[in-house]
Amino acid sequence: MPHVTEHRRLPKGPHNLSRDEVAGTQRARLIDAVLENVGRRGYVATTVGHLTATAGVSRTSFYEQFSGKQDAFLAAYREITSEFITHGVAAGAKAATPLDAVAVCCDFLVDYVRRRPTAVRAVLLEIYALGDAGLEARENTLRAGEAVFDRTAEWLRATDPALPSPPPFTARTVVAATIELITQAIWIGTEDAYGQAREAVRYTWLLGLLGHRSVEP
Repeated sequence: MPHVTEHRRLPKGPHNLSRDEVAGTQRARLIDAVLENVGRRGYVATTVGHLTATAGVSRTSFYEQFSGKQDAFLAAYREITSEFITHGVAAGAKAATPLDAVAVCCDFLVDYVRRRPTAVRAVLLEIYALGDAGLEARENTLRAGEAVFDRTAEWLRATDPALPSPPPFTARTVVAATIELITQAIWIGTEDAYGQAREAVRYTWLLGLLGHRSVEP
């Protein structure tokens, strides 16, 4: 099992880091370890021992950060989904038009997944292993994704006032379809699969934003 990235490691020997800085670095390494182990082994097969060994911290340090494996996974899930949405929105906000923003965000999505397939696998597939707690966390993520879609739709209507609002549940449909397309790309794991996912996700968002133009009320 590969160790966490070097930028998360504490310096060797004496250092001037505060207790809070050390704890923050240990937490970050444990978050990485959760995503790595759960993505590769599955949530059920992952143990606290796997997490501490990968992160290079003691069990005492682990329990200073988290109450247990589920708490650690939920923290990792919230961190990576929040990071993904925040960075994706920031990338899209630089685009000149809403449709350009869709293309930029779709590129960001697929590139992110290609860089971190193990972590994304943990987030997309293993969250169900937590039962109701996992479903609640997933629901919060879906709502955040839907909010991004709704803001994009509002931006599009601001540039084209004649465009009506998408029908109810369009945002949920688009976000759910996006997750399914990305999950399939990770499962197949080829360049072609990622390329097809990129185009399919972009088309899905455009269909959600514009496809209802031709639908009679």
